[in-house]
Amino acid sequence: MFKLVVDEVLVPKDFGPFWWIALAYIGLNLLDGLLGFADEYFSTWVGERFLLDLRTKLFAHLQHLSLEVFDRRRLGDVLSRLTGDIASIENLVLGGVVDAITFVLRIVVFTGVLLYLSWQLTLVSLIVAPLFWFTARHFSRLIKEASREKRYNRQDHEVERFRREGQGAFAAQMASSRVRGLFSPLINMIELTGGLIVIGLGTWQLSKGQLSLGGLLAFLTLLTQLYSPIRGLSRLTNTVYSASASAERVIELLDERSAVAEPERPRAFGRARASVAFEGVSYRYPETASDALHDVSFTAEPGETIALVGAS
Repeated sequence: MFKLVVDEVLVPKDFGPFWWIALAYIGLNLLDGLLGFADEYFSTWVGERFLLDLRTKLFAHLQHLSLEVFDRRRLGDVLSRLTGDIASIENLVLGGVVDAITFVLRIVVFTGVLLYLSWQLTLVSLIVAPLFWFTARHFSRLIKEASREKRYNRQDHEVERFRREGQGAFAAQMASSRVRGLFSPLINMIELTGGLIVIGLGTWQLSKGQLSLGGLLAFLTLLTQLYSPIRGLSRLTNTVYSASASAERVIELLDERSAVAEPERPRAFGRARASVAFEGVSYRYPETASDALHDVSFTAEPGETIALVGAS
């Protein structure tokens, strides 16, 4: 539409074609709004359902683990995995997956249109495309290392542990911010370089009569639309690597198994006919420094319920 406005209306100074071009432009924008609404609604529905299932699965898994697992793991760490780490995965699921599909489709469509306008300019403009990928790949590894450090920086045997853990998390966050801050200017420079090359070659084709003014302006406009999803796809790798550090922690928790496994075919116990007595029982979970039970004695008669309650 932009090309037609320039070549059919502005250059010949003919207002006649403007009306049908304007109506077509309005129609395209209405269609864009409708598809955008559907995209936002359904992608959110799918993503939230996935996250609800993931949270429920992880929470249900925690309910079936032995108490010794929670005696070995800090409560804050377990809650962090259930909330913060899943929230990091949420950023990838809600935004990343849909964006990846959208970026790929936009790249295919815009590349096709650009080839139709000028295949020579298209080939030149795509020369810088691999630079987006290589830059993103390099920075993604750095971001993953910073994200993993931010998630795992939990030393247990430091003096003033709380303060030092806070300083570790702060340093990891700043390292991640520095990497992300450097990534964007480099990507902008790559895009600017590609644009300048296309402008130079396009101006030369325009002077030779091989390309119309509207075609060149439309090409430059579409080129920004092409570089945008390429940049987005490159930046998405950073989100993937960042979320993978959280996914590792969630999977680690899902891999925990209860010390007492439920039998596949449990035998029916029937009605109890005798009492159960504990006499001076002490118990300590593996890899812990203190007793969970110390010198406990009680007798449970048939039909009687006895609960041992500790600090909540």
